[in-house]
Amino acid sequence: MKLPTRQQTEEYFEDFHVPDNFKAHCFTVNKVAVFLAEELKAKGEPLNLDLIDRLSLMHDLFKPISIKELRPDPTYNCNPTRNQIEFWKEMQRRYPNKHETEVFHEIFFPEFPELAELMLHYGNHDILTSKKSREEQIVHYADWRVFCETIIPLKERMDDLFKRYNHKIMARHNGKEVWEKRMADEIAVEKSIFDKIKMKPEDVKKFAGG
Repeated sequence: MKLPTRQQTEEYFEDFHVPDNFKAHCFTVNKVAVFLAEELKAKGEPLNLDLIDRLSLMHDLFKPISIKELRPDPTYNCNPTRNQIEFWKEMQRRYPNKHETEVFHEIFFPEFPELAELMLHYGNHDILTSKKSREEQIVHYADWRVFCETIIPLKERMDDLFKRYNHKIMARHNGKEVWEKRMADEIAVEKSIFDKIKMKPEDVKKFAGG
C-alpha cells in the first residue's frame, strides 16, 4: 500500500489549517496506537506499523468539516484562528454534507487510493470494530481512549459518547440494543489487545503518556 511519508503526514496539518486542538488529539491518538501496535507486533502479530502510524495521525485530519460552527470552545480546548475558521467554512461549501472520511477519500484517492478506501471503511460505524482489520481496530481503540488529548478509560469514553449522542442512538431502530452490542464489541477488542500484550488498559497512560 502506498502511503505518505511521516513528514508529509505532519505537513498536512499545516496544509489544511487544522486547529491546534484537533492536531493535539491526532498526535496523542498516534502515540497510543503506535505504542500498542509495537507491543502487539513484539508478541507476533503481523501488523503494518507504517499504516497504523499514518492512519492514526490522519484519522481526524478533516474533522473540522463536521463541526457546524467552528469557534472557540473551552470544553474541547478549541481556539481556532480566523484563517482556520475561514478555511473550514470554504471546505464546507466545497464539500457540502460530506463526512470527514468522505472528504479524505475524495482528496487523497488520486495519490493514495488504498489508504483513501481504508479511511472510508475505518469511518463506517455500521461495521463492528471487531470485523475490521487489526490495524483499524488498534487506531479506533486508541481514538476512543483519547478525549481531546487526554488518555481516559474506555468506559469513561463510552459513557461520554452515549450522553452526547443519546438522542441519535435511541432514534434508531432497536437503538439501545444496537448500542449495547457495539459497546460489548469495543470491550472485546480491548480485551483482545491487552490479553495479548499482558498489560492492563490503565497502563497505556503510563507508557504512552497523555
